[in-house]
Amino acid sequence: MKKLLLLLCIILYSNAQAQLTITNTQTPAQLVQSVLLGNGITVSNVKFNGSTVNANLVRDQVARFSNGSATNIGIDNGLILSTGKATVAIGPNNSGSESDVTDNPLQGDNDLDQLTTNDVENKAVLEFDFVPLGENLSFNFVFGSEEYPEWANSGFNDVFGFFLSGPGITGPYTGNAANIALIPGSTPPTAITINNLNNGNTNTGPCEYCAFYVNNGTGTTPGVNTTIQYDGFTTVIAATATVQCGQTYHIKLAIANVGDNGLDSAVFLQGGSFNTTPIQLPNDYLISTGTAPCAGSTAQICTGLSNTIIHEWYKDGVLIPGFTGPCITITQPGQYCVTAYPYGPACPVSDCIIVEYQPPIPVNEPEDLQSCTLIYNLTQNTPIVLGSLSPSTYEVSYYYNEQDANDSANPIMNPLLTAFPYANDPDHIIYVRVDDSSGSNCFSIQSFELLFAVPPTATISVDNTSVCVNGTS
Repeated sequence: MKKLLLLLCIILYSNAQAQLTITNTQTPAQLVQSVLLGNGITVSNVKFNGSTVNANLVRDQVARFSNGSATNIGIDNGLILSTGKATVAIGPNNSGSESDVTDNPLQGDNDLDQLTTNDVENKAVLEFDFVPLGENLSFNFVFGSEEYPEWANSGFNDVFGFFLSGPGITGPYTGNAANIALIPGSTPPTAITINNLNNGNTNTGPCEYCAFYVNNGTGTTPGVNTTIQYDGFTTVIAATATVQCGQTYHIKLAIANVGDNGLDSAVFLQGGSFNTTPIQLPNDYLISTGTAPCAGSTAQICTGLSNTIIHEWYKDGVLIPGFTGPCITITQPGQYCVTAYPYGPACPVSDCIIVEYQPPIPVNEPEDLQSCTLIYNLTQNTPIVLGSLSPSTYEVSYYYNEQDANDSANPIMNPLLTAFPYANDPDHIIYVRVDDSSGSNCFSIQSFELLFAVPPTATISVDNTSVCVNGTS
């Protein structure tokens, strides 16, 4: 009985770990700033459902999601915008028609109205102004709905759109906005809807752009998906647009029920993906993530921009003279920042990276070994070098030259040298390498000498170490 209870607990824990997590503690304005935004964007005037007041109150239709990597949604974390309460998205998919009406339902929208012939209900509209520091706006999203699959190709499909307006943008929506929530590669560019991206109303066809469609079950079939409630959703799709650096744009992220307030839908927006900057420095090099360089090593960081673009590199806020190209070689910890001007002096782009270094491996200096017989036991230095370090965590190897030691190539296979290969030049340097095998990939190299003492008339051997009769070993 105890084993059965333990197995049940393990299964329940495993299912809970695989579910999407929805956290509804931040306001829409906070979610835009702290979750959605990436690099190269400055945001202002955030509104939710038409007002800045709503944007600064916690709302049940917009929330943060996480643990997506344990599900089949394709995005690990980000912002969810839903026709009903965002918590409906949490698995398992145990209903074919799940809905939970928002506490603040609002109807009607001039732009969403153009995507349907029926009444817009229960809308969720998140919009804001932004200034890009680049020319290529992009962000990733997934659209999911309980109306898949049975309401595909009907007149009562929920709608969504990303309506972008500003300099150089021309479209049929408010403020000459264009909808950038498009089916990839469609000609002409086609807005994503349940009616045109699906695999039929029974998930058996006819297929319409279903290369971008994920069948998540019906909520009633035996193979219930434990991770996401929605019966179907798109693959991860990128919304993109060409913008002008330094100009002000407006984007309206909108979704709504159509015809009724049943069968919820939602858009998942990938965290940190709303960006325009052409500079993409690596993630921070941190000890905690195992990415920090080893002590004494070098690392190169690059912006990915052309060599013809002037760069300014800074370490801890101080300009580094002489570095004006897209790459810099670092040898010390600190915060490294770069500013470049691919669009002219009026529109600089910048990014920063924090670099930590692994501490040196705390090894001891090896001792020189002396022999009057050209027999040397290199392992005499192993406990000396390791000191208090565990042999199970640190591996010791010996080399005839420094290059091999650095490359971890051609180690001395038998550290008891009974036939020393440098007999004509007996005084020789040996290199000892200590590798941290715990996962840091760091190592330390030191050297010691093999010294040759002119042999007396006789020697004795003690524990495989030759000792000269006159006391010299």
